[in-house]
Amino acid sequence: MIQRTDPAGGLRGQSVHRIRSSTSHRPKGTPPRLKGSGSVHPVRVAVAVWFAAAVVAVAQSVAALTRARHDRLADLDVYVEAVTGLRQGTSLYDYAAASTGAPFTYPPLSGLLFVPLTLIDIDVLRVIWTAATVALVALLAVIVSRADGAHRLLPRQVAPAAIALLLFASAPVSSNLRFGQVSVILTLLVLVDCLGRAPRRLAGVATGLAAAIKLTPLIFIPYLWLAGERRAAVTATGTFLAGTGLAWLILPGESARFWLTEMWDVDRVGNIVTAGNQSINGALLRLGAPDDARTLVLFTAGLAVVTIALVRGAVAYRDGDRLAGVVIVGAAGLAFSPVSWTHHQTWLVLAALLVVSGRRGRALAWTGLVAATMILPVMSMGDGLPSADLTDNVRVLLALVVACLVPTVGARPGSGLPGRAEVPNLTARRFRTTAWR
Repeated sequence: MIQRTDPAGGLRGQSVHRIRSSTSHRPKGTPPRLKGSGSVHPVRVAVAVWFAAAVVAVAQSVAALTRARHDRLADLDVYVEAVTGLRQGTSLYDYAAASTGAPFTYPPLSGLLFVPLTLIDIDVLRVIWTAATVALVALLAVIVSRADGAHRLLPRQVAPAAIALLLFASAPVSSNLRFGQVSVILTLLVLVDCLGRAPRRLAGVATGLAAAIKLTPLIFIPYLWLAGERRAAVTATGTFLAGTGLAWLILPGESARFWLTEMWDVDRVGNIVTAGNQSINGALLRLGAPDDARTLVLFTAGLAVVTIALVRGAVAYRDGDRLAGVVIVGAAGLAFSPVSWTHHQTWLVLAALLVVSGRRGRALAWTGLVAATMILPVMSMGDGLPSADLTDNVRVLLALVVACLVPTVGARPGSGLPGRAEVPNLTARRFRTTAWR
């Protein structure tokens, strides 16, 4: 038979039959090769990307552990020294770091949970904490990669490694490692519930615990309720109240001081005017808004953002896109919180995984834009330029776009919900509707 080339570049006739036969009889269980990648196997790509992620993680860890002693995992030092003072009879909320004046700002339950840290030599603890943070970031990447959305941009075998690389290279994870922060732990706890990774009978416990340690995860409790996970929402509320109540029983004086006084004193957390605070409140402070106007805008606009995000997130969740739902709500939490430091902003890194268009080019352009915003020092690029007001607030603007505006593509076929397209597989040359689990 004479072979002829068709317009798409393939072969017609008998040779096509032979090509199709050779690919259709691949041994069972063998993963397919990457589209358009020749002989490159996705597992080999995954190994290479995991290696790159490991290199970045080691570099970030070494940079954190070799800083000047007074600036080495400084927030971890605050946890340990404040709780050491508590054990010696002083208040958690009287503590101020000698070098920076940084106070202890978390609810009393977190102080109780930090007590075991005081039993470990601080230099050893810094290494253990850093290694644990790296391990938790890798676990976070694996959990996110299994969500009903992440694999639409990347082959399944490559997705965990690529997400880990993105996270380790990002400013929020770098900040977590530098300061010895707990934000990665809190994000992971919320994701366990909101991505459906917790056992059904325990759903909500992780989110409630995260909220009892630090208040910002409270936004995910109404989200679970609106998303139809009402048992999980009730469990999360009960866990939060139980943890808070336990702290009241053990530390009544500390609890009264935190809930009645310290929680309302936003200024004690540091210089919240700096570009490190990427919240609506921080942006208004940098723009010089008068206090009365700032308070009014913060609560009216902030509550509107939260309401819109909760509805959008719940629709996404009910429509099968749990990753989009939790990221949308997480972004709203960042915008509304009076203080959203860099280490809080992991949700914006995960926003790079949202599929915002059924067209491959547009979807990947969004991913690249978000990744660049969360990796590059964008807020310092505009120093001294007319664009400084924009660059100083670029991440809070990203949070508002994710929470309220950006479209997502990922409806479960037959869900009956309007305004969302069927799920495209963006790893292929042609879009196909993926199978939903």
